[in-house]
Amino acid sequence: MKAERLIKILILLQHGEKTSTRTLANELEVSERTIHRDMESLSVAGIPVFSERGKAGGWRLIDEWKNRLSWLTEKEIISLFLPASEKVLSDLNLNISTEEMKQKLLLSVPNHVRQNAANLWERIYIDTDTWHGSQQSISSMDSIQQAVMENKKVTMEYKKADNEMKTYMINPLGLVLKGSTWYVIAINSQNSYRNFRLSRIINFTVLEESFTRPGGFILSQYWKESKKAFIQNLPAYQVEVEVSRQIINRIMFTGRFVRHLHESTKQPNSKWVQLSLEFPTEEEAVNFILGFGNQIKVNSPVHLQSILAKKANEILELYST
Repeated sequence: MKAERLIKILILLQHGEKTSTRTLANELEVSERTIHRDMESLSVAGIPVFSERGKAGGWRLIDEWKNRLSWLTEKEIISLFLPASEKVLSDLNLNISTEEMKQKLLLSVPNHVRQNAANLWERIYIDTDTWHGSQQSISSMDSIQQAVMENKKVTMEYKKADNEMKTYMINPLGLVLKGSTWYVIAINSQNSYRNFRLSRIINFTVLEESFTRPGGFILSQYWKESKKAFIQNLPAYQVEVEVSRQIINRIMFTGRFVRHLHESTKQPNSKWVQLSLEFPTEEEAVNFILGFGNQIKVNSPVHLQSILAKKANEILELYST
């Protein structure tokens, strides 16, 4: 525990000019007396840790020695060699040679981890694009990046999911790539956090006016909480069905928001399996079930049976005329 704590102290000291005893104690959840003992241990080990007294005092490392520190573990070093997504590099207009980047990284790592790092690059490939390639137009990416990096307010015309056009003034806080879709996370004029899909932005203008980022905002943490809230708030329409064993593996792959809740069989050797499925809406359920033809039979809700029968008859009429 002490060795781990000493490493954490050194990492903390690298990030600031001076760090007070109280700050270190609070961060590491120990007493100030323990911090003083730890500093003595570091000094005995030959690490140049100095204390500056006074109201603005604190602990610090001398700059020359601080720049030489490297506390990455072997796994942490190797993780730096995970190949970057070519789509991400392209979307962000970084124009980076991944091969050149790999060679520069290899020159910067210890010899004993170099081969494992190179192997990771050669044996793993990350593709965040769709099977048919991205169809999204992100012509405003450069402007959006500028606004995010420089904390500039922007105005934009945005096409909502129902095709309604709306004008927003936002404070853009960051960019998130979900699958192959880019989002800009922002605070709107009502001071609320919002996620905007980049492909729906029609016009985007960076203003001269700057904004102050909210204290404590962490993009990754916000996105995880936002995604969790989105899933929890999805409407739920539950359907009890019997499906052919032949299509069980396709059920979850096909539905966009379908959830597989429960599975059972009337008889072990039966070709039919009972499933509980959940959809956002009744319409989603109808379209999904129709797509499997006579391979799915609805047991409940009963009124869904008549809706499906009506839709099936409409299809027959379409092709019989």
